[in-house]
Amino acid sequence: MFRSLVIALTTLCSVLLAPVADAAAGREQLEHFIAATKAWQAEFRQEVYNDKEQLVDKAAGRFSLLRPGMFRWEYTAPWEQSIVSDGERVWLYDADLEQVTVRSLAGGLSQTPAALLAGDISALQALTVVAVTGDDGISRLEMQNVDTNSDFERVTVMFQGRELVGLELADRLGQTTRIRFFNPERNPDLTPPDFELVVPDSVDIIDESAL
Repeated sequence: MFRSLVIALTTLCSVLLAPVADAAAGREQLEHFIAATKAWQAEFRQEVYNDKEQLVDKAAGRFSLLRPGMFRWEYTAPWEQSIVSDGERVWLYDADLEQVTVRSLAGGLSQTPAALLAGDISALQALTVVAVTGDDGISRLEMQNVDTNSDFERVTVMFQGRELVGLELADRLGQTTRIRFFNPERNPDLTPPDFELVVPDSVDIIDESAL
């Protein structure tokens, strides 16, 4: 569960330039965001499809990001779950299970594109742009993961104008996660305390940050 949710944090970014026209321009836009964007947040809806394109799961919530390394991915429906990074560790909190799993930011995310959220431009070395298309006013930057040990095979980032509007992730088992963003805010007034996870004393904490 932890890895599938963390992978959903892939390349969560908006673009400050015009829609991409080719692969090189698309890659440059992504790098520009990583280097220049301080904060971003939006509401999201997420749907998961199996290899037969059948809907198997859906959820909704809110995402926020503060560089370097801090993000908060809050599921609010149909269940409550949080993935929070304070810049050093990542906390996965499942309210129903009353359990928190903790991993290091580097150790837990270094092999996924979620490393981009930590401002690690070198993570782009594992992604090869394979197609860029545009229709219905949507630009799509599709990237193939060259790391065969990673859980995901392909990531598609979608923009409308200068704004991030969607994200698709295809894993190596044929499952596709589709995320759509709404009401985005660029550079909102976020501070480090917004990325501290506070849980009840009764919650079990599983610390895997040393692994």
